[in-house]
Amino acid sequence: MMIVETFIENILKTDFSENYQSVYDNSPLLQYLDKKMKAVHGNSKARRSLGSIYAIYSILHFYQKDFFKKPGKYRQFEGYDYMLLFNHCRNLYGGGKLQNHALNSRVNSEFKNLCKTVSNDLIIVNNGKYMLHIDYLYVKKMDISRTCCRIIEKYIELLRTKDLALSRLLHEIQILKNDNEKKMRILELLTEDSEARIFEIICFAILKNHYKNISLSTKIYG
Repeated sequence: MMIVETFIENILKTDFSENYQSVYDNSPLLQYLDKKMKAVHGNSKARRSLGSIYAIYSILHFYQKDFFKKPGKYRQFEGYDYMLLFNHCRNLYGGGKLQNHALNSRVNSEFKNLCKTVSNDLIIVNNGKYMLHIDYLYVKKMDISRTCCRIIEKYIELLRTKDLALSRLLHEIQILKNDNEKKMRILELLTEDSEARIFEIICFAILKNHYKNISLSTKIYG
């Protein structure tokens, strides 16, 4: 099975040497993450999927500290408290406005949609407590939780780098004196290969500027 993201392949090679492809082929969790991280190089159709990815990462963050290579102990665990996980998600880069949908349902539906052969949910919900199914944390008796954390952390790092580059580019456009040159630079951003979020930012700025001096009056007709 082909690994889509180069940075994921590099991390797997570092962690598992010549066995990296076999580990990937036997891990629905790694395959799911790989398919959800297209935003690092994606076009206008690629979403960042921070809600889903952070829901998984928040559980992995605590799991790897408490249960790494302790499957017997983990099987007795009932799950992490919702607010612990949700607050952790909201404190991550770009997570300040995330909603609770991913923890409660979205991840499991996406996981089964992208990984057709799985039968169990990825996130187990147990009376308001949450945990990852142990079947997806082990591949051939190897705990892959720390590898998954490294992959997600690298993904966040790459997104942050993209954001900084975009901020610099927008600042360069802002200080241009020639309006036509500004328009050309903006049009260069609005291509099919641009990230979806760039479309959203630029469209919002255009609409805000267009309507800023327009007042709407409400008329009630009898």
